[in-house]
Amino acid sequence: MGTEDKGKVLLAALTGVASGIALGLLFAPEKGEETRKKLNQKREDYLKDLIKEVEGLRANLNKRAEETKEGISELRKNAKSRGDDLLKRAKKMTSYDEWTKEELYERAKEAKIDGYSTMNKAELIEALRRN
Repeated sequence: MGTEDKGKVLLAALTGVASGIALGLLFAPEKGEETRKKLNQKREDYLKDLIKEVEGLRANLNKRAEETKEGISELRKNAKSRGDDLLKRAKKMTSYDEWTKEELYERAKEAKIDGYSTMNKAELIEALRRN
């Protein structure tokens, strides 16, 4: 490195140091009391923002919990309805009284009950219960 290059590097370094000192003086810390006030204000601002965030999260969680409750309620209604339908079908399968004569006729045919084709509904029920 030549003398001219060394001079440029030295000049650049001195310029950087001088700039740093000038900026340091311009932005030098204020008195301790002012600094504490600013720190307290920043802390209060931060806490306010944090409280808003927590309240927002709480509201969101409450909303989701309510939606979940509504969803569970809807599932419960559907399950009850399906259960009622299944119970009705089960009763119909075991309680021949609710079956139509055609259904009884088909069931008697499957069960190979003798004389089913000439029986009335009451007779079909009786024959199926005995079988």
